Amino acid sequence: MSKHPNIVSVEQLMEQVGGSDLYPQLILQLQKDLNRAGIDYEINKNSTFKELFLDIEQLLLEKINNAFNDFLNLLYAVDVSEREIRNCDSEESVAVGRYATYLILKREWQKIYYRNIL
Repeated sequence: MSKHPNIVSVEQLMEQVGGSDLYPQLILQLQKDLNRAGIDYEINKNSTFKELFLDIEQLLLEKINNAFNDFLNLLYAVDVSEREIRNCDSEESVAVGRYATYLILKREWQKIYYRNIL
């Protein structure tokens, strides 16, 4: 991920989101988009950002390996392009899942952040 200069690191994203009053809205937005993508998954509303990241990473890994259309539907619902996913440096499903988790949470954070500052 670090070879792309315009991308904040996962740690930076954790700092921005985890300490924000907008974090509960991020969870609600992500839950809404999971539902829109037809993915039956309930997010723990009390999870820290790190726990959320790990939970979504596991969910995506399962979808990549067993229900790829669900994975693509989620990317569409969140508004993450397949082109962005192709920027991943690896073809291993674990690395793709981690990178996709990062992109999804970053995009959800952008939606919440811009909605609240404008």
